Amino acid sequence: MSKNALVLLGHGSKSTEAVEDFNYIVSLVKEKASYDFTAGAHMELVNPSLQEITAELYEQGAREFVILPYFLFNGMHIKEDIPEIIDGLKAKYTDAKFTFGKPFGKQAMLADLILKQANELA
Repeated sequence: MSKNALVLLGHGSKSTEAVEDFNYIVSLVKEKASYDFTAGAHMELVNPSLQEITAELYEQGAREFVILPYFLFNGMHIKEDIPEIIDGLKAKYTDAKFTFGKPFGKQAMLADLILKQANELA
């Protein structure tokens, strides 16, 4: 039976605190997820990359990959860079399935989060 993996894909940062914050979110998602594997990856500046984490999880038996971009909007990484990487992964791992999600920026629940934080400052 093939295993599935959820990969949160962040931008990556030179800031140690930003990377730690991202890893914290990945750990929270991992606690709640029902995937066989849940991991984080980065577009740049920090390892593991999407290619590296895919190789690692594939070796452990993952064949279905859900890739969620931890991004707000449909910028160039979302429209071009990540789809190109995923196309390369599809060519390399022909027996695996890759699904790419949308960035989080156009979800109504974000308005609630913004107002919650604003109200905490008031």
